[in-house]
Amino acid sequence: MIPYSLTKKPINANLIAINQAKNRIRAAQEAGVQPSAEDLALVNSEQSEYFAIAQVSKKMSIEDLAHHIANHQCPYSYADIQAIILRTIDCVKEQLLEGKKVSLGGLGDFQVKLISDGEADPGKFTSDNITDVKVVWTCGSELKNLRPEAEFKEVASRKAQAAALKAMKKGEGTIVL
Repeated sequence: MIPYSLTKKPINANLIAINQAKNRIRAAQEAGVQPSAEDLALVNSEQSEYFAIAQVSKKMSIEDLAHHIANHQCPYSYADIQAIILRTIDCVKEQLLEGKKVSLGGLGDFQVKLISDGEADPGKFTSDNITDVKVVWTCGSELKNLRPEAEFKEVASRKAQAAALKAMKKGEGTIVL
């Protein structure tokens, strides 16, 4: 089951204008003057809806994954599986650094993306302009659409869980969110 909680997000088409109005209202209040009626009306027109946000129930390490695979009637031992995963990571990195796109079938494809500072004159562009190398993962066919197989369970948000834990540790009977 995929745990999820709800989050409230604004859905207006004019969110930039609403956020700018909020900033002007805040500035007016700090200056001790009355905010404009237009800004107040714009902010009051803000609409929101609730959306699901996945809550991570546990982060699996390579060791956890290797144990999980080994427990699925796999002919390989935990140590063999862990070694294969670690070697796969090393080899994928090596191939990416050689400019190759690595396809791992249903898991997906990996390739590099370069981030660079621009240069007006192409003759002056050097590898020093490259500021970062990112790895881009494209989802494979086995992971592309999990919805048909997914089941869901609503849980408290991380913020609510943290508030409950804090209140519990203080011996308080109420929670302030």
